[in-house]
Amino acid sequence: MELGNGNRPIRPPASGTLRAGEPEASALSRRVAAALTAERQRSGRLGAHALTLAYVVITVWCALVHPWPGSVFYLGLAAAFVALALTWRHLSLRPLPCFMILGFVLANAALLTATLLVPNPLDPPPWPIQMKLRPPAFPFFLMLVAWSTFTLSPRLVLGSGLIVIATWSVGVGIVALQPATQLGFGLPGAGPAALAHYLDPAFVDAAAWATSVFTACLITGILAVVVHRTQQLVAAQARVERARDNLARHISANLVEELAELDEPFGPARIQDAAILFADVVGFTSLCEGRPPQAVMAMLRGFHERMAECVFEAGGTLDKFVGDSVMATFGTPKPDRRDAVNALGCARKMLACLDAWNIERRAHGELVLQIGIGLHFGPVVLGTIGHERRLEYAVLGDTVNTASRLEALSRDLRTPLVSSHALIEQVRAEVGEHAVKGMHRHASVTVRGRAQATDIWILAEQECKARSTHLETGSATAA
Repeated sequence: MELGNGNRPIRPPASGTLRAGEPEASALSRRVAAALTAERQRSGRLGAHALTLAYVVITVWCALVHPWPGSVFYLGLAAAFVALALTWRHLSLRPLPCFMILGFVLANAALLTATLLVPNPLDPPPWPIQMKLRPPAFPFFLMLVAWSTFTLSPRLVLGSGLIVIATWSVGVGIVALQPATQLGFGLPGAGPAALAHYLDPAFVDAAAWATSVFTACLITGILAVVVHRTQQLVAAQARVERARDNLARHISANLVEELAELDEPFGPARIQDAAILFADVVGFTSLCEGRPPQAVMAMLRGFHERMAECVFEAGGTLDKFVGDSVMATFGTPKPDRRDAVNALGCARKMLACLDAWNIERRAHGELVLQIGIGLHFGPVVLGTIGHERRLEYAVLGDTVNTASRLEALSRDLRTPLVSSHALIEQVRAEVGEHAVKGMHRHASVTVRGRAQATDIWILAEQECKARSTHLETGSATAA
């Protein structure tokens, strides 16, 4: 099985396929950006609802601790937060530009500033507005910065942090510019007079504002770095998955994880038992005669695709394509208790799949294909061969050669499936006699390259007739 040849199973193109002339790296970046945008929409809506719920709880709490009718003011603010959330839900059904996301942050920050700093007009004559700055209210704004991480964008996190700082600074500035405000920076000196000045209801501490801004800058920076690192991890994981997908185009899926997870996935060369399957189109050369190259290639791709899917569904390893021939192994790189059963089941799947395809082909006026399949079970040699810059994982030995010879023998015996007695015996040992139903023991034959005769089994005559009848009936129905 080559790790770098061009013979590979044809798979449907994945979403985010390369555009014409687009480098693969650019396509990967585009797919990552699209995935992040979609996730930003989902998580942004979730985060917005959580944020709105938190702010509604804050305003409702303010309403509960204020006497009636002052609580009505805070209930109105809670309704405004809910309206913002509903508006966001409606807008975020499609991808939003960055300015709209930052606008949502600004609207929440402005509404939160009004909640914390605007005097309640329904309360009795309020305390000086400067007293609004005494409770540690700024941490509520940090929830907005935390919500911005749901956008999965470092720039939006930084933008949200700047909006929060600017909004809070504007609110503090308006209070600080009031005529009665006593502005200072921390405790103004020592002594009773300084303490009295600090405790003056009209005193505004600029140091508290500076501390809030400094804290917001630190938290915003940390969260932006975390989001940026998350983006890098997502891109790295996308590259890993892309590499595995590319690898799966060359080798079977059950080998991809083996190659990806281990430093030496196959280890040193070793001998173990395995089931080998060869499938080949009968009379491929004559089928190609007189047909345009595009039609031949389309036919070959359709055949490879269907046979490969049968191998994968049966848990086998697609070893290689050689022209119109398919080689698959069962029990490599790791043996299983049902390797022989899986190999025989795969052969049956291949015949059934080909029958279904032939019905379609005949309905479209195309030639019917026939295949020969050879199966054998026994010891094989596993290991990597070749140059360090181009390695090939090889499955070698007499078992492989015999399976290939049995496949060629199917033409002489006029049967689509020839199996060695060794494989049939292994099937019986694995699951019992019922699994070989439909197979008929044939007289021993001598295959090329072996001195001793080989005991073989072929598809029973009634099974062959049933396939032929199915093809004729299916073609008549399609017609």
